[in-house]
Amino acid sequence: MLGQVHRRGYHLRSVWRLPATPARCWEVLADPAMTWPTWWPRMSARDVHVSPDGTLGSRAWLRFRSPLGYHLAVHLTVTGLEVGSSATLRVTGDLEGRAHVQVEADGTPGRSLVRVLWDVRTVRPWMNLTGPLLAPVFARAHAHVMAAGERGLTRHLTDGHPSA
Repeated sequence: MLGQVHRRGYHLRSVWRLPATPARCWEVLADPAMTWPTWWPRMSARDVHVSPDGTLGSRAWLRFRSPLGYHLAVHLTVTGLEVGSSATLRVTGDLEGRAHVQVEADGTPGRSLVRVLWDVRTVRPWMNLTGPLLAPVFARAHAHVMAAGERGLTRHLTDGHPSA
């Protein structure tokens, strides 16, 4: 019998540099209909629930396919919000913890920075078991998925067409 396997914690940061104003970036990122899969490759959404006011309590299941072939399903619920600038999300599913998104001007007119912080622990037994060895690989896979999101959003903002 295997001993108890502890969940591995990850503190992951991404910074996206985007060719649009903070207001425009916020409009796309905070879309209550959760249309992210139209521009974010390897992501799908289901069970999108928009709260009555379209903000706190809104939630959805997102599924990401990593470049290594495994999938992660996470349930995001908006738990904190500063309209136009930041959102905090509770994360459950294959990961648990929280995510925080901050949208701000980058100092160049018409451009923005989006800072995304994931403070999560793995839930899937195979990830907990292999985490001591594969943590750097999981972090690189996360960076790849986030970079694909940045590229997809950049295309969406500049030409208005969904990415493939």
